[in-house]
Amino acid sequence: MLMDKMRQGAQSLTAKIIFVIIMVSFALAGIGGYAVRKPNTDPAEVDGIAIHAMDFDRAYREKKQEIQRQAGEHFAEIIAANPTFLPMLRKQVLNSMIDNVIMDQRVAKLGIRVSDAVIKKIIIKDIDAFKVDGKFNNDKYMNIITRLGYTSAGQFANDQKIAVQQGLYLDSFKGSQFALPYETKHFIGLQKQQRDVDVYNIAPENFKDSVKVTDEDLSAYFKEHSGNYVQPEQVKVDYIILSKDELAKTLAVPDEEIKKFYDEHQSNFTEKGKYHVEHIFVNAQKEEEKAPARKKIDEALAKIKTGELFETVAKDYSDDVLTSSKGGDLGWQPYGTLEKEFEAALDGLKEPNQVSDVIETQYGYHLIKFLERKEESLKPIDSVKDTIVAKINETKLDDVYSAKIDQLSTAVNEMPDDLKAIAKETGLEVKSSNYFDRNTTVVPFDNPQLQKLVFDRAFREEGLASELINVAPNTVAVVFVTGYKETYTKKQEEVREQLEKDYRSAKADDIAAEKAKELSELLQNGKTEEADKFVADFKVVKRNTPALKRTDSSYDSAVVDGIFAMPKANSGVNASVISGLDGHKYVAVLNKVTNYSGEISESDSAMAASQIKQLNSVRDYELMMKQLRADSKIEYNEYALKQYANADGAMD
Repeated sequence: MLMDKMRQGAQSLTAKIIFVIIMVSFALAGIGGYAVRKPNTDPAEVDGIAIHAMDFDRAYREKKQEIQRQAGEHFAEIIAANPTFLPMLRKQVLNSMIDNVIMDQRVAKLGIRVSDAVIKKIIIKDIDAFKVDGKFNNDKYMNIITRLGYTSAGQFANDQKIAVQQGLYLDSFKGSQFALPYETKHFIGLQKQQRDVDVYNIAPENFKDSVKVTDEDLSAYFKEHSGNYVQPEQVKVDYIILSKDELAKTLAVPDEEIKKFYDEHQSNFTEKGKYHVEHIFVNAQKEEEKAPARKKIDEALAKIKTGELFETVAKDYSDDVLTSSKGGDLGWQPYGTLEKEFEAALDGLKEPNQVSDVIETQYGYHLIKFLERKEESLKPIDSVKDTIVAKINETKLDDVYSAKIDQLSTAVNEMPDDLKAIAKETGLEVKSSNYFDRNTTVVPFDNPQLQKLVFDRAFREEGLASELINVAPNTVAVVFVTGYKETYTKKQEEVREQLEKDYRSAKADDIAAEKAKELSELLQNGKTEEADKFVADFKVVKRNTPALKRTDSSYDSAVVDGIFAMPKANSGVNASVISGLDGHKYVAVLNKVTNYSGEISESDSAMAASQIKQLNSVRDYELMMKQLRADSKIEYNEYALKQYANADGAMD
């Protein structure tokens, strides 16, 4: 009855009108979706070839992770201390990618090609990062390239092909370089030059306490540097992770199944019999060696028979350099691994410490001391239980993981608005993140695909769980955005403590620079007493280095480079202000330059020639790239660059 009424209602005029309205609304929604185009986020285009946002994100992330690995726990300090760090890094990465596109076009024009087989060989044999125990490991390979943001092995291989082809072209620069003898000699002379210097170290920290801070000063500083106090957009998510490795830990194997596997594969758990022996070996592989070798081994046996320790005789007589120092100890040797004559003699030795007569093998003569024998034995099941469980799970894990993937995917489709219900249905756990921005390196949110999704406005506003996302080999994630914070410039009151700290540091740097200039002028003008008083008053650390070399590590590299960039002075005091990598200001006084006048070895000459060629190739490459850039049409996407700047928390 009810069904009949429903069928009649479906045929009514009202129902047909509603149906038409629904269809029209779907059609219009579809048209609107095509009409409203998403903004272009590709950061640049070179001669019509786009540098895609995804590739740029991957390259940027790879470079940032490389720096993070090098900096370790100090990485966060680097970003906090220098708000221009991330924008500068993005700029460097983008310029590098632009150069790569230009170079790739150049390589293609010249017809330089590398086969897929060569790239495969490089990946499998030449990249140690992809190896486990010296052998290529596909799981490790996929894990690494996934972390780097590659969506497929083919994409990574293509990048490697481009790099190798470009490398072949760049090698042509190196191969065409040369160094003349006088250039080499002059280069070595400069490299081995020594300088006598007085170095005055002026630390900005000494002036921080003297900096006076007013509200007006802070307001003006904040206004000028507000870009340093930008909070990038952040999201907070709930997520579910399904990992094959973690799933393996949950698979239970019944004891009877373990026992069955153990019984059927006992040969795999059987430990072969083995001997523990010592030996004395005298080499006699050639016919003319046999007589003197036999005499030597007989002398050794005679000493043992008269009571001398076998181990002592082995040290004096044995030609086996690997064991003679250990008294001839061969360790435990499994049955069937030694020479047949050797094992036949061993079988005749029954008592511990019993010594054989002279034995001849194809390699020479031996004396054997039998220590201990262990017969073939079956390992107890308890000692190999973990191995058996892992082996059984290995055969079923793929099926279990695949079924779990299907179960999770079905639950997401049926309950996309309730992550807790999805977790309950699948027996998985919901985890919650803290707020994070695009620069996070916390797993799994360092995955480019996942990160792009959670910061996508449409996905966020939809308020549904994501589809399954591959975040690592054999690992998927489902995410649900639970919170969002827009990019904003923090208020002055929020950053008062940091603002005052930054202001003091900036002013202390300015004072240190002024004091360095003042001290330099005092020294140059010969005002020694005033300079000495200045050093005492402002806690300046003075140090004399009579024979500074370019390789000296007692100063930071910027100070050493600055000192060796100072020209000789014809008269008077030669002083210069140098900014150190540590933020300190240094005043260097150049007292004397000692040129190298010693002999030049062939190795030094060869190394210098190699460095000159390398420097010349870098110079030629830079000149070539400058010309190629000038000949290329490079277009920057200001909208995309602005979005990236906002994401970094500072505007370029």
